[in-house]
Order: sequence, then C-alpha cells, then structure tokens
Amino acid sequence: MEFRKIKEDIDKFELQKDIEEFIKEENLGTMVKSITKVTGGLSHRMYKVVTNKRIYAVKELNSGVMKRQETYSNFVFSEKVADIAKENGITAIGAMKLKNDDIIRKIHDRYFMAFDWLEGKILKAEQITEKHCKIIGEELAKIHNIDFSKIEDNKRKNISTKQFEWNNYLKLAKKENKKYTNILEQNIDLLYELNEKSNKAVIYANDNLIISHTDLDRKNIMWKECRPFIIDWEASGYINPTIELIQVAWYWSGGDVENIDYKKFEIVVNSYKKHSKKEIDKDIEKLIYADIYSGLEWLNYNFKRSLCIENSYKQDEIELAENEIIQSIGEIKYNVNQMNTIIKVMKKNEDWM
Repeated sequence: MEFRKIKEDIDKFELQKDIEEFIKEENLGTMVKSITKVTGGLSHRMYKVVTNKRIYAVKELNSGVMKRQETYSNFVFSEKVADIAKENGITAIGAMKLKNDDIIRKIHDRYFMAFDWLEGKILKAEQITEKHCKIIGEELAKIHNIDFSKIEDNKRKNISTKQFEWNNYLKLAKKENKKYTNILEQNIDLLYELNEKSNKAVIYANDNLIISHTDLDRKNIMWKECRPFIIDWEASGYINPTIELIQVAWYWSGGDVENIDYKKFEIVVNSYKKHSKKEIDKDIEKLIYADIYSGLEWLNYNFKRSLCIENSYKQDEIELAENEIIQSIGEIKYNVNQMNTIIKVMKKNEDWM
C-alpha cells in the first residue's frame, strides 16, 4: 500500500507539471494557481485549472484510447459536430482551438484538451423534474433538425456489429478472480442472446442514420438555472434518430438507475415529437434491440479495460471498469425487463409515426 501511495504521489506531481506546461505553451496563462480534479469521467479525466488569466476545464485523454489509430480523427469530427450545433442555436460547449488550430496537445506522454470553464451543475437522477424532461426532448429534436451535410462522412456512416467474446472474458475473469465473475457467469447466455438479436436490429437501423451527439445522458448536460449546456461531444457520430430518442427518454426518466418513471419518459418523447422534423420508425421492437447493442459495446469496452486486453491501464481505471461491468449488466437486465412497457409507451404515440 505504501508503494502504491508513493507512485500515486509521483503521478500526481508529474501530471501537475504537464498541465502547467500545457497552459503556458498554449498561452492560456503564465501561472497556474490551482488544479482540482473534477468528479466524473469514465474514460478520461477532467480538471478545473485556475490560471492568472482565467479558469479552464482541462481534459486529460485516456492514453490507451489515444493509441488507437482512428482516435484523433474522431475527436476532430466530433468538434465539427459541436461547432455546427452551436451555429444552430444549441448551447454546445466545444474544445478550445489551440496553436495551429488544433484541439489536442501532447505533453510528454499525456494528451490534453482545453475548454472554457462553466459554472453549472450536473443533475442527479432524483433532481430531474418534468420540466427538465420537456427541455431535453426539445433539445434533442433541435439537434436532429440540424443539417450536418457539409461534414457527412460515408466511412463513418455504417454502424458495424460484432459478436463479443463473453466466454473468453469469463475465462480470464475466473483466472484473475474478478469480483464480477459470478454475475457474468449467471448472465452469459442472456448476453449471447442479446448480442445476436441486437446485431440483426443494428443492420435494420443502419438504413436511417443521422449525425448527432449520441450520448445525451445526465453527465453530459450541465445546467445553469434551467438552461442546458451540452458537453462531451466526443461520441458524436451516426445514429438512428428513433434509437437516440429511446436512449434519451430512458436516461432522463431514471432508466439508468433502474427506477424508470414512465410519465417522464412520455414527456421527453412528446416534447421531441412537438419540435422534430424527423419521422419516427414504427418498428420499435427492433430498434430497442439496436439500442441494447450500444450497452453491449460499453460492456465489452470495460471488460477489455478490466482485463488489460489490447492496452495496459492504471489500477484506478481497472477498478472503475469493474464497477461499470457490474452496473452495466444490471442495467441491461433492467432494460430487458422494461422492454414491453417501453414498446407500449412508444406505440401510444403512433399517430405521429
């Protein structure tokens, strides 16, 4: 434990020096007054950095993610999405442009992005009101109404599917005595069943894809009074609009904490209906399975992090991934149990489909 504490102190000191170097080299200030880690961030780390010039949110990007060949271009694409959204009246918080009009800067072995600091708050599930749900439905519709044609990218447009290696993860989890081993073993048949059904559903959903944020859950909306500011556009890409509507209604009605309020779910859907120019797909059953695919992808990613497959990760990231696995399996099972009710709620609005 003492060795781990010493290592953590060294990492913290080196991180502070790298952030200070980043701030100075990008002319964001000549002196750093304080650096505070911000709660949140399942892949990356965010810090509140106070300089003699102003206050910034500095994101340290996950080094494992940055090793992937496509990562940089994905960030560039997502910032273009955020810029266009902002031009169209969405309160999007995008990355600051750095030297050479870049958005990411490498300092030694770390990668950083900078954002204007926003004094807002992220809502807890129990703080979400019907008014928030109405606003979110409208915001999603406004994003879906935007013309993103100038950044259309056919290489990104087709969402591919995979058969994930659940048995391999179980084998490795048993070998390493992971705390999620039992819950994985108990639900492995369900994961294979959902994987097969969701793969077919994604192929169906690929016929109608638009560019959007794709990750509008609670952690990515900051509120000032009752005004939403949309952050973390890094997942921006192609998605079926009906799938994203189901996802957003699910998040903002308590589905992600396994306590769904169907009145709030309907409010999101009806608010979206009122403001959207998009047609809603009638095959809700298929699209719900396609929605589950994104949950399986997230689960797969966390198995790789937990088991250090493809990349090595720090202990705190491994522990975070382990907790995400347990939570994600629980949420997937809850989602399946609520599926029939979601279908009924969505079909109540067939008059606008």
